[in-house]
Amino acid sequence: MEQLYIHLATPVRWLIWHPSQQEVIASGELNDPSELSQLHDKAQRCNVTVLVPGQDVLLTEVRLPAGSQRLLPQLIPNSLEDELASDIDSLHFAWPANAKPAGMDTPIPVTVVSKAHMQDWLAALQQANIEADAIYPDYFALPVTEQGVKLRLGASLLVRESQWQAYSTDVPPLFDSEASDISAQYELPLQVATADHAKHTINLRHGEFRVVRKRRKQSVTMPWQPAAIAAAVAVVVVFAQQFVTYVQLGQENQQLQQAIESTYREAFPNTTRIVNVRSQLRQQLSSVGASATATDSATATNAGLAMFGQLEPAFRATPSVELDRVRYNNGTLQLQVNVEDFENLQRFQEAASQTGLTVNQGQVTNQNGVVSGALEVTAGGGA
Repeated sequence: MEQLYIHLATPVRWLIWHPSQQEVIASGELNDPSELSQLHDKAQRCNVTVLVPGQDVLLTEVRLPAGSQRLLPQLIPNSLEDELASDIDSLHFAWPANAKPAGMDTPIPVTVVSKAHMQDWLAALQQANIEADAIYPDYFALPVTEQGVKLRLGASLLVRESQWQAYSTDVPPLFDSEASDISAQYELPLQVATADHAKHTINLRHGEFRVVRKRRKQSVTMPWQPAAIAAAVAVVVVFAQQFVTYVQLGQENQQLQQAIESTYREAFPNTTRIVNVRSQLRQQLSSVGASATATDSATATNAGLAMFGQLEPAFRATPSVELDRVRYNNGTLQLQVNVEDFENLQRFQEAASQTGLTVNQGQVTNQNGVVSGALEVTAGGGA
């Protein structure tokens, strides 16, 4: 998937990178963040990484006695309070996702930025309807080398002396750095970000500014069909949703059976006793329409349920997959699923194919950071 890198400064520089082809697809410059809406369409088909001016983000460290990782949100601001000129309540602190207090000899790197800056950056992105899961200080885009490196990016000089020693300064700088200048290595200075060195550092979307997405409510849409077929497909759909939900939550078979029986009672409230759900379902369908139609409906129900049973390992392997719509027709299970990215959709498709089913991918779209894909699943074959 193409990557969009945005340097959220004034002016705003942007670049689209194709990872597999290892080349720049497009690049440009905007006068200021108010023009970010011009990148909206490009952002819809790309993973977005935002770099912000390092002049606004202090990189420091704290040394804490060994203790609980859960205490970091309280310990880190209090430990730095005497070193900072601003009120800590007005500041945003972030640190590596895997950081934990390991003793005074093991410092924890910390970035400090005003909450006002974070709010301004996020507001500019939101106004342009651009979602960015990752926001990094621009100096983290540089590689880590033994002698250190520096790079001219617009009106800024980015310097990275080691893994956790870096800063940005205005040009001309107040003092010279002995780090090696790598500016000449790039036709476009922002191209340095395409190596994704920042991924292993500190994402400013942390704590109160972390990414929060609402899970979409599952919905089921079906075309109008004769009563017997509609009843069969409706039960398959309801059973399938219960099945997928419990698979994703990692519940045991006993809980799944209880959910199926509960759904059956909702579909057929006059039922007083459940002995064999499948057998009783077939009997209920027989009473809805002609015997031939009911038999076909029950067969369709069994086939649909059987396919969902085979898909269980695929749903377990990709828990981020959300089922949006499902339909069974003429031996084909049609799924509409939502995932975080194309890689997860591909992983689900491969896992499903390994169960002995044939999985064909239909239309795939990427809207607001959510990938929606259509899949057709049939029996037999495999990838």
